[in-house]
Amino acid sequence: MTEREKLLQQVRMYHFALIEVGLFLDSHPKNAAALAYFQQNKQKYNDAVAAFESKFGPLTILRATADNEWHWVSDPWPWEGADN
Repeated sequence: MTEREKLLQQVRMYHFALIEVGLFLDSHPKNAAALAYFQQNKQKYNDAVAAFESKFGPLTILRATADNEWHWVSDPWPWEGADN
């Protein structure tokens, strides 16, 4: 597994955990353990996204920057693979 794949797997793992605990919190909004778990995983998710984006660019168009040039299209398209 490449470094890119490992970092992306971390992002996916924490994202999944946040979605699942969010669904649980919909029906258990005062559960202290679930709230703490959400906060911990939210920080881990943000850290994982930052680590990925610092090396491989933005994960979504919402995180793309447009300072002097539109860089979103500079990286390979998903069907091109990361090694192209």
